[in-house]
Amino acid sequence: MEAPWRLLVRQGEQALLEGRFRQCERLAGEAAHLAPAEAAPGLLTAMVCREQGRAGEAEVLVRALLVEHPDVDEAQALLGAVLADLGRDGEAGRQLDLLRAGGACPRSPAVTALAAEVAAALDSSEHAEALDGPLTGHARVFAGTHGAISRHLGLVCHVLGRWDEAEEHFHDALEANRAAGAPVLVAHTRRHYAALLRARGDDGDWEEAIDLLAQAATIYRRLDIGRLADEAEAVLRRSQDLAPAGGCDSVNVFVQTAAGWELAYGGRQATVADVDGLGHIAAVLRADGRPVHVLELVDGAAAGGQLAAELRSRLDEVDAQPAVADPVAAALGRAEGDFLRAELADLAGEASTVAPSSAAEVGDRARRLVALRIRSALDRVEDALPDLGRHLRRSVRTGTFCFYEPERPERWRVTR
Repeated sequence: MEAPWRLLVRQGEQALLEGRFRQCERLAGEAAHLAPAEAAPGLLTAMVCREQGRAGEAEVLVRALLVEHPDVDEAQALLGAVLADLGRDGEAGRQLDLLRAGGACPRSPAVTALAAEVAAALDSSEHAEALDGPLTGHARVFAGTHGAISRHLGLVCHVLGRWDEAEEHFHDALEANRAAGAPVLVAHTRRHYAALLRARGDDGDWEEAIDLLAQAATIYRRLDIGRLADEAEAVLRRSQDLAPAGGCDSVNVFVQTAAGWELAYGGRQATVADVDGLGHIAAVLRADGRPVHVLELVDGAAAGGQLAAELRSRLDEVDAQPAVADPVAAALGRAEGDFLRAELADLAGEASTVAPSSAAEVGDRARRLVALRIRSALDRVEDALPDLGRHLRRSVRTGTFCFYEPERPERWRVTR
């Protein structure tokens, strides 16, 4: 019979694959409580921190883990990946050398996968050459939370200049990660594939790369992986800087009417039923890049009660959505449901301790309410006009201040 802590770790790994980060952290914490001497729960906690873009926190966690478990090769490899994320290339390279000296990579697909990510981040042909053979031996393996090893083989082939081979591996990885219902891994694969196409530069590569990167950015933004979303969107903005002038002659429409909201973007039109979030988006578009404080959008005094009611309403909507065939879309739906449940639990915990009275507490409730409303409104927009929904998801920033930061200049006719 499987030990309870191992079952919790497996459930946590599945949650991580699906982008249910809070659930993964909770399960890893419970597993660590049941088996404090085991390395796997701590490793999972560090991995979820890394996937969320919390690289500094992940470094602290993995170093503490290595104090207790210095011989866990996957933890050593994860430390190298985290150091590469932090831009500390020299230290990351030394971690790769340590793994090579210990012969860890040929034995473990997970270790080899992390090592490949480091080699790609360092653009190290020496390390990539050393990893090519071990990765080829694992090419058809799906290595748990690291996903299809073919993605990592694609990274190595890219570094080595074998671009056509890399493309085949990224194709294989996309299919395997999509079939596994792993949106984060699908986004990673699209981002790496886009980098390959931008480097290769064959006919049609640029356009396909921009499309792949935009799709990756949308997933990152939906799962609140801010660092990778920002990086992808920065590349998209630079790509628009290189586009021919005159690309913003058309006027997009975001206008409230008696029937709802009339929307037009990219030559397509639709009308969407009114919800509060659409009004918030209109206000942000109308500000034309000026930051809009959330208290300009909602009544701070009423935000706490409204937030609880709207979280429950949105959760009911998510739970009532019909099953979808696309495993990635289904996973994103489960991730949103988990996020909403966690927000409701947090809100209940806050209410049981102290009522919000300070300006900071009121502002925080307002921030969360506006973010929830805009997220829900974007789902409606994306259903009606997919291109517009994806554009706004990448371009409308929420927080204490909300603002519109498009990849290229856009002209809008906005009224309410």
